[in-house]
Amino acid sequence: MSAEEVVKVSRNYQVTIPAKIRQKFQVKEGDLVKVIFDEKEGTVRIVPLKTV
Repeated sequence: MSAEEVVKVSRNYQVTIPAKIRQKFQVKEGDLVKVIFDEKEGTVRIVPLKTV
């Protein structure tokens, strides 16, 4: 499973998670996500945090 989109960084250094990716992972307004930088690979991952 792969989903890929290109997004632009805003003036405040914010990015918008594209709708089809938000829907796929059921991320809604107010949800928390973890942003992980992998220095070895030079990649950034966004991982939704599930609250109980």
